[in-house]
Amino acid sequence: MLILAWPWLLGLVLLPLLVRRRLRAVPSMLGDPLVIPTLPYVSERPVAAHRWQPLLLMMAWLCLCLALSRPQWLGEPVALEQAHRDLLLAVDLSDSMRTQDMVLKGAPVDRLSVVKQQLTQFVNRRQGDRMGLILFADHAYVMMPLSADHATLAQFIDELDFGLAGHLTAIGEAIGLSLKRLEQQQTQRKVLILLSDGRDTVETLPPLTAATLAAQAQMRIYTIGLGAEDPEDPEGSNSDLDEQTLTRIAAVTGGQYFRARDPDSLAQIYRAIDELEPSEISARFYQPRQELYPWPLALALTLCLLLLVRRLHE
Repeated sequence: MLILAWPWLLGLVLLPLLVRRRLRAVPSMLGDPLVIPTLPYVSERPVAAHRWQPLLLMMAWLCLCLALSRPQWLGEPVALEQAHRDLLLAVDLSDSMRTQDMVLKGAPVDRLSVVKQQLTQFVNRRQGDRMGLILFADHAYVMMPLSADHATLAQFIDELDFGLAGHLTAIGEAIGLSLKRLEQQQTQRKVLILLSDGRDTVETLPPLTAATLAAQAQMRIYTIGLGAEDPEDPEGSNSDLDEQTLTRIAAVTGGQYFRARDPDSLAQIYRAIDELEPSEISARFYQPRQELYPWPLALALTLCLLLLVRRLHE
């Protein structure tokens, strides 16, 4: 978009007209007229040859006034660096995630397929946050460090598969690795969303010990227990789920525990986390400006140069 930084300077366009009118109104300011004898060869020069000079002078003055008003081209607004959350996603890839107790589009699917679908939608809604992905089974691994590149993160989520991290469930390690990654960041908003369908079976780092360390580092953990329930089975089809530990992890760190029994409830959980940890959108923007005054200034100087050259040849 084209704008003028100092549009009021365009009023200088009328200055020559005002000066001329003033001089005509006060003839005495000019003094007595000076009479110069007319030479014969001068009187024979056609007057029409000089009619273009006032036009060039007027164009040069207009260009100069336009340059003084500082024309600028405004680019598209660019958001400044904004307040954001560092949010890690820890996903359980143990063998129990193969269980097909979920229904997606009318067909039974394994738990991981539902997690991938809902997690991708969650990532796409978190514009402005830096997010990372941690996988855990036998041990915990960083699949993607904290980044604002949500498209790449969504691609990594889509590529999740069984066997990438082993067969067991290292919940404590996942919390410890997340804490190590988030401690290196300067942001005050550190969040971990941990999803599991079982209990810690590795015991290299007790989950509650890791949660206590996370609380000391002001890291908030939201835990999600995944798995459908079979009404015919008193213990449920997901009897390995340690809801008590997941609940205590969330409570110690100031987070919250959620239970996901189907795709719809998992989607609602992620929307609830959106409300508990809303993305912060910056209200400050920077709009690039490109100065255009050199162009009319150069044109004004060119016209003046043409008039000077013409004057010298007369």
